[in-house]
Amino acid sequence: MNNRNKYFQLRLTPEEYASLKAKSTAYTSVSHYIRSAIAEYSDVNARQKLELLNDLGEFYRKFQDELSRIGGNLNQSVKRANELSVAGLLPGAYITEVLMPEISNVRSTLDTMKRELLVVTKKATKL
Repeated sequence: MNNRNKYFQLRLTPEEYASLKAKSTAYTSVSHYIRSAIAEYSDVNARQKLELLNDLGEFYRKFQDELSRIGGNLNQSVKRANELSVAGLLPGAYITEVLMPEISNVRSTLDTMKRELLVVTKKATKL
């Protein structure tokens, strides 16, 4: 049997002590909580998974606003092109000077997203 007869002394502020006690309520003891935390933190895969989750969160935050803005611009451009087309007033220059640059921006953004998502996916598959 593995007897636990060694001890470790740790000095804490009253706030740190209260925080440790509060966080350990789901465990059988504070010692059990600390052992579990050490085991989890020391696990390389757990740390890599946490880093991966952070990378994914950063990825989604980075592109969410940009995609919304570009999508709105593209919708406005296509709507306007449709209005002009129905009225017979759509010159060819509108397509080349307005629509195509917007479509190119969307394509560029999507290509960047694909590249960055590929990097994150490669990290995830290595775990």
